[in-house]
Amino acid sequence: MKVERGASQILFGLLPGQTADLEGRIWKVTQWLDPIPMALDQDAVRRALLGAITPWSATRNDDGLERDLRARIRVEVVELNKHRGVLVEPFPNQWRCKACGSIARSRDDRCRCGGTTRAQMQFVTYHTCGASGEPYLPRCRAHNAVAVRLPGTATARELRIFCPQCSRQLTPGGFPFQLCNCGDGGMSFTVHRAAVVFSPHFAVLVNPPDPTEAARLRAGGGGARALEWVLNGMTSNDPATGRQTVAGLVETLRLANLSEETAQRMAQEAVMRGEVDAGHGGAEIALPDNTRDKVHEEALSLASAVNGGRIRVNDMVAGTTPPLRTLYEGAYGNSMRQAQLEGVELLANFPVATLAFGYTRGDLSPGAARLVPFRERGRIRAYGSLSRTEALLFRLDPLSVYRHLASRGHALPDVKDARAARIALLQTMELPYPTQEQVQPLGSDLLRLVHSYAHRAIRRLASFAGIERDGLAEYLVPHHLSFVVYAASRGDFVLGGLQSVFESSLHRFLADVVEGESRCALDPGCRSGGGACMGCLHLGEPSCRWFNRFLDRSELFGAHGFLNTGT
Repeated sequence: MKVERGASQILFGLLPGQTADLEGRIWKVTQWLDPIPMALDQDAVRRALLGAITPWSATRNDDGLERDLRARIRVEVVELNKHRGVLVEPFPNQWRCKACGSIARSRDDRCRCGGTTRAQMQFVTYHTCGASGEPYLPRCRAHNAVAVRLPGTATARELRIFCPQCSRQLTPGGFPFQLCNCGDGGMSFTVHRAAVVFSPHFAVLVNPPDPTEAARLRAGGGGARALEWVLNGMTSNDPATGRQTVAGLVETLRLANLSEETAQRMAQEAVMRGEVDAGHGGAEIALPDNTRDKVHEEALSLASAVNGGRIRVNDMVAGTTPPLRTLYEGAYGNSMRQAQLEGVELLANFPVATLAFGYTRGDLSPGAARLVPFRERGRIRAYGSLSRTEALLFRLDPLSVYRHLASRGHALPDVKDARAARIALLQTMELPYPTQEQVQPLGSDLLRLVHSYAHRAIRRLASFAGIERDGLAEYLVPHHLSFVVYAASRGDFVLGGLQSVFESSLHRFLADVVEGESRCALDPGCRSGGGACMGCLHLGEPSCRWFNRFLDRSELFGAHGFLNTGT
């Protein structure tokens, strides 16, 4: 059988082990045929996967994936071979006679009742350990036959299982108990298309498109130099340009497996010889060990995001006619200040790799059911797609964020400029992972601010760009007070929608973010239940990788809101 599907449909709906309705029948994907290797930097892939599996590694339900990733086992990243496609097989192989309900193992088996057509049973078994299969159907001992009468609903326990010859009921109701092979409880039953049967999990990676570019950034100082670039306002398009910095040299020496003491000594000797730029203060920025890698990773992500080209508002001023120059210099600047933004930039060539790394069955809560990583011949495999699309980068004003957090009761030292505010936050906050319950108040409040702002921007931007809300997705860079809104591959995206908003109506869009309706149609229930719901801030899973957690309208609006426009 040959059925045409788009690459995006296959990535999100036809992964190995997943079932699908095709041509009026149910099939299970066995493999992608001759997939094509994707050239992605392995360090960046491992970091992205480690971040994505945090809910499962925290509950030790990751099937050893964290251990393997930290051991630097190679991750085989592949994309669809459009000429070969995917291989599927019929599943389940239980076929019901439409006349009498008797079950056969083949669609072509003739029924004793004379019926000529059979329909495929749609019920499957599943367990939180990752197992799945066909429901067991007991046969009549006298006639070696079994039939099923459907209840007209998707509820498995309402099925009537009986003998088609003597009409004796073979089970009290529904499928009989089946112990999972793992020994930890029984199998559950439902229709194959239910989300609990197969829930794929994805990581979003924003990185250089090939290992060569990633190696260049690392050789130029890696995350430490990218951090300096962010702290200095991201004025250039490439953090690796210009002279090497002491922080970048220390990071490079660390990556070469030199000891911390040796790296610091060699860097200081290079400073004294005038071979590297001492930077601010002549020393590396002191960051807690548990946050330094994440801070550097996000800085590199920002560098990668702008590497393909960016357009800032100031860039549009040059060469424009007086009416547009007045718009960009006046209304655009005023609207960004009103929205408490340091800047908004158009990323015309934004690289996004979406990687499917595994799936769960059963409990949909992240970390509750066992994560089943994709493996091929003992190797870790991720199925993905790499696309370049347009995006908008939003950078919150550091001093405004700092004052907002102080107004929330957080004890923060006095700072004199944006750089000092950024450093003070990086040195004191601990950002939670998506499903973390015990959180640091400062880190959770900052994440709640950035995340709520991103969702507010997406929901308002969709109407201005003239596209569906699910056509946009977020990429959070919370350590650096930023987020990216990009065109998601699954959405009905019209190329140029974000560019049009950026070039002609950014001021009206930002005014709508700040001054538009901030109440929720489900208030007061929404406000008393956390200040975020489907009526005001929630987004669909393709758009939000944080499971709609750490959201609250009160971070943006109200007496102590970041945008401070009233309730």
